[in-house]
Amino acid sequence: MDISRRFFIAGAASFGAFGGSRMLRAAPAAAAGKPNLTFGVVSDIHFSAYVGSPAYAKNSETFRHTLEWFRDQGVDAVMVVGDMADNGMVGQLQSVADAWYAVFPNDKAPDGRKVEKLFVYGNHDWQGWAYGSHAEKKFPDAVERAKHILANDYAGWWERIFHEAYAPVSFKKVKGYAFIGSQWRDAGCKGRNETGTPGIAAFLEANGKTLDPALPFFYYQHPHPRDTCYGSWAWGHDSGESTKALSAFPNAIAFSGHSHYSLTDERSIWQGAFTSLGTSSLRYTGLPYDAHPPAGYENSTGGAKFDPYKVMGRYSSIDGRQGMLVRVYTDHIAFARREFVYDTFLGDDWVLPLPVAESKPFAFAERAKKSVAPEFAAGAAVSVASVKAKNRGSNAVKKASKKGLKEIPSVEKDCIKVEFPQANAVKGARALEYEVAIERKDGSQDVRRVLPPGFNMCLADKRTAEPVKCVIACDQLPKDEFRFVVTPVSSLEKKGAPLVSAWQKS
Repeated sequence: MDISRRFFIAGAASFGAFGGSRMLRAAPAAAAGKPNLTFGVVSDIHFSAYVGSPAYAKNSETFRHTLEWFRDQGVDAVMVVGDMADNGMVGQLQSVADAWYAVFPNDKAPDGRKVEKLFVYGNHDWQGWAYGSHAEKKFPDAVERAKHILANDYAGWWERIFHEAYAPVSFKKVKGYAFIGSQWRDAGCKGRNETGTPGIAAFLEANGKTLDPALPFFYYQHPHPRDTCYGSWAWGHDSGESTKALSAFPNAIAFSGHSHYSLTDERSIWQGAFTSLGTSSLRYTGLPYDAHPPAGYENSTGGAKFDPYKVMGRYSSIDGRQGMLVRVYTDHIAFARREFVYDTFLGDDWVLPLPVAESKPFAFAERAKKSVAPEFAAGAAVSVASVKAKNRGSNAVKKASKKGLKEIPSVEKDCIKVEFPQANAVKGARALEYEVAIERKDGSQDVRRVLPPGFNMCLADKRTAEPVKCVIACDQLPKDEFRFVVTPVSSLEKKGAPLVSAWQKS
């Protein structure tokens, strides 16, 4: 499949998240009246091509198409939460600006009203030039190379390319609502305890009293505020400064990217002392590879990345290109989740009541209690078959010997394939992962986990009807009798009734 092709699948937003104690389904936008404010949100667009290069048209197509869709929804602003230039090069950031100005010339919509840019740098904008020695390969001459690296003059290039002043922490107002953006400005990327976006604590200390407590305000930075969306396990969270600072403001709504996690994951929105949303990626969906350490998923990386005995490849999520449309009303905010390759909505809108201090409908624990478990359809069964497959071997680890790891060869092995249908039989519930437990006669279990096809797509996508497969090498199975117990699990850890295989021998 050509992933640059846009598939225009008819779809309409279905509005229906519950609003805390109100327990009301949100009305469609037309019935709710005109919003006070509308803005688009994307992150991690990762432009890797340059103007005039053969890959430029394909590289820019999704971003431009997304901007056009936002334009047609009447947005007042568009937020891009970092990682615009994949390799941190001037030409790549210029390509982002060219796409923007093609859709919003002079920052204006066709009717002449201003559309505000709410952009910030991410780690790729700052240090991507060094990833894979990209800048050195493209510009071998050191003097010439220096002219093309954004980090050599990040403020100056920002102002020349986007035609606006650069500020480490920016403050803008759009139709009376405050937006605060924190730029990435650190040469290091750790994936945990990121320190690239300092400054929000000092900014709020100096300016917090000027924010209207009766209105929500919107904060955006590249890494996730620590221990908010996705929880404490998530790759890509910051050192905790933003969480601590924003906790004094129940009307704060934070947007962050970096992890690329899918908006089909209900943990993408979190409520505690404030509200925090992960924004996924417009380039590819990230796999939740830090979940379930140390083993991870059989068809992901992370825990599985350094396991040479696994036999399943990495699930491809390159065409899961996602973003949000945010509509702000007087008494609620609607967050519409959209996929921009197939032009479909990913599920019901998340509807947040206002004022936000009124209730916390998106607190993980409360939502888990109220959520419905995914279930298999009546008559569903699990099948088991013998197959041949190669284990990953040491090639799953770069330079294994230098890391002190035992080198394991990749060879064809006898394996068992466990196959079962997806558990999306209950309306409003979906399984975002499956536990495949290897259960012995004494009741002890060894649990493996797999991500299903279409986990990052809407439930109408044909991939969500494809069977799920889990392949395990026979030498990783018990020598005595065992069976497979397959359990569907929602993103909020709600488990449905399992399917159980017949007893097996490896």
